[in-house]
Amino acid sequence: MKLHDYLQTQFDNPDVLKESFAERSLTLSLDLEKELYQIQHNSDELNMAYFEKVYQKSLTLFEDLFQEDDRLYLVIRVRKDRHSPPAKSTEIFERYLKNNKNRYTIEFEKKNVSDEEVIIQYARLLPNRQVIYYTKLLKAICNQDFPELYPRFKSRQTYYPEIFFVHADQDIILHIFDDRGCFILTNNETRFKLLKEKYKSDLSEGYLLLNEQSD
Repeated sequence: MKLHDYLQTQFDNPDVLKESFAERSLTLSLDLEKELYQIQHNSDELNMAYFEKVYQKSLTLFEDLFQEDDRLYLVIRVRKDRHSPPAKSTEIFERYLKNNKNRYTIEFEKKNVSDEEVIIQYARLLPNRQVIYYTKLLKAICNQDFPELYPRFKSRQTYYPEIFFVHADQDIILHIFDDRGCFILTNNETRFKLLKEKYKSDLSEGYLLLNEQSD
């Protein structure tokens, strides 16, 4: 099934990835690290202990949500200047998928945001997590704002890409936006409550405050 059809069928919204997850029901907002900070105290040096914690938490979340044999969509969204030179469209797939040459169909969608900007979305339905260099990909997501760290995405465009992992059978969407945190969205209230209980110690302060006010 194409991603557009899947999102329409399971989430009743083919544009769900284009909307703010923070404003949707059945969404969790998690911190990847609560105690440490990116920069060392009284220093301009990066705090690598913080990043190691972030890497481990993102890996744990991903492997919790996507078991070894689960199908998943890997979705890449890029916001770019309409007048900038075109980037190599499949670069992330080529760098982070194993033996991927012409093996998985690429879905492509382009939307003009304004006279100056365009959003391009690519998606591939993958048989399991094993075909992704996902440890490396997760690190690249977390490192994107820190030029000193590797791996990182190549910043040819105005913005870094947004990466979504979509569980094709459990109907769970994981969006790790950078080193600070992630969103988990589902379409099932029972599953949502189970995930909320499982990750309650990682819930962001903003999420907790918002839900306290709405209760």
